[in-house]
Amino acid sequence: MTELSDTALLELIHQETDSPALGVLFERYRPVLCRMQHRYFIPGHDADDWEQEALLVFCTVIENFKFSRSLSFGAFYRLNLGHRVYDLIRKSQALKRQAEQPPLSIEEHGAYFADTLVDGRWIVREQLEVKETLLRLQGELSMIERVVFTGLVRGSSLGAISQQRGLPLKQVISAAHRSQIKLRRLLAE
Repeated sequence: MTELSDTALLELIHQETDSPALGVLFERYRPVLCRMQHRYFIPGHDADDWEQEALLVFCTVIENFKFSRSLSFGAFYRLNLGHRVYDLIRKSQALKRQAEQPPLSIEEHGAYFADTLVDGRWIVREQLEVKETLLRLQGELSMIERVVFTGLVRGSSLGAISQQRGLPLKQVISAAHRSQIKLRRLLAE
């Protein structure tokens, strides 16, 4: 039965819903499920939950799939499974469901709150450090690097900077690369 085409397996499933063709076809498209599992995390779902959801979607796809459409069966399944995964993630992240979780103690979970809550004083301190670093960077850049870096900060593309300043694109790319290296070095200090 594994050598049958998708179309033949689908016809067997439509004739008899309890057909072993369902398992064969589901196993043929298991890589779609595995790819989704590796790409997305659904809170509270383990491997069995994923498989159950995928099988439910698979059965729905078999019922709704039309041979006359241009989509292949695999693409139709992948699309529907993706939508189901997005729905489950959205549902798990909904504010009304998060309220159902027990409250957390600040004393018991101090490290968690320190990592997740925003401290306005820290943001101001970081902004000042970045401004200071940018001022130091200006002194370390060559004239061409300064022109290219300023253009990039203002939102211009490398091609636009090249045209506006009459510089070869290769020279602009090199200057951008050198200025990025210098900026990373200063930020790491």
